[in-house]
Amino acid sequence: MDIISNSIGMIWIRIKYRLGLLYKISLFKLGFGRLLLKNRYGERILLFHGIDKTGETRYNSRFISKTFFEEFIKYITTHYNVISLDDFYKKKFKKNILNVALTFDDGYLNNYVYAIPILEKYNVHASFYITTVHEKTPYLWPDFLDLVSFHTEKEQVVFERNLYQKSIKNEFIWNGVSLKNAAKVLPYDVLKLIYTVFKSDWNALPPEDYKEYWKLMTEEQIMEIAKNPLFTIGAHGETHVSLIDIPFEEAKREVLASKQKLETICKQPITEFAFPFGFYNKEIAEYCKEIGFERLLLVDYNTKEDTKNEAWKNRFVMNPYISLEQQLAYLLKGSYF
Repeated sequence: MDIISNSIGMIWIRIKYRLGLLYKISLFKLGFGRLLLKNRYGERILLFHGIDKTGETRYNSRFISKTFFEEFIKYITTHYNVISLDDFYKKKFKKNILNVALTFDDGYLNNYVYAIPILEKYNVHASFYITTVHEKTPYLWPDFLDLVSFHTEKEQVVFERNLYQKSIKNEFIWNGVSLKNAAKVLPYDVLKLIYTVFKSDWNALPPEDYKEYWKLMTEEQIMEIAKNPLFTIGAHGETHVSLIDIPFEEAKREVLASKQKLETICKQPITEFAFPFGFYNKEIAEYCKEIGFERLLLVDYNTKEDTKNEAWKNRFVMNPYISLEQQLAYLLKGSYF
């Protein structure tokens, strides 16, 4: 019954989202979109991932175009109170206006190439949460899997003795579970076998043609960002696995390794941590606090009780599938539902 109830709940959430989106699109088309953009008080930490030239959404649902990004930054710096994450935690908010702080997860090279110059142009603070996988691979496994799944001619692959079939959405599915979702809960030593499964597909891309979608910042670039007074560097784990699904000792190693690596690169304390996929529990959060992380960035709170923890903050994830006006309307509302 719980499975059925959860399925019905997810279907209803999708229906509500689509109806809400249709309503907002209709208002904009009828010329009443300004009603949705009327400013109001609020506090939001925004979550970005990748920035590319065109806003390509075939490979993943995480990248927006540099044109969209600059238009968005120009709008919010004109109409809202855009502050640093440090000031956000200190509650340096203005009344009767939306208060916004910016964060970026993963540590993509495209952040350095496209986002940094725009942020500097508009004098906008931002925090960058870096995955420190560099010594193991030059890319994050979700990006590798996104690219090879889209481009491969394979119709099926075997992973962990399960046969995954390619869907019309270019995902590999076994028993209703995508390969990506199956992989994210595995320790890195297991999930890295995906690289072997798709090795020939990766070499055939060729990878450099798609570098905007997988390349990470170099240590020199991370260090440069850390020295810029506009920006803050935080940790995001070592290999971007779900810290609540792997053995706790392995999760602790992932968190500590990323902190130590970034402190070596930046030559300064790293006191902020963003959970990969936003997945956390109290056990791993307490460990983060124990080793010196003072601020923990989530996506959504697990419980109402968690909202009372001043060190923990949820974030509003940017949506690459909607227009600028719709994004601003949802941002003011604080929810996509």
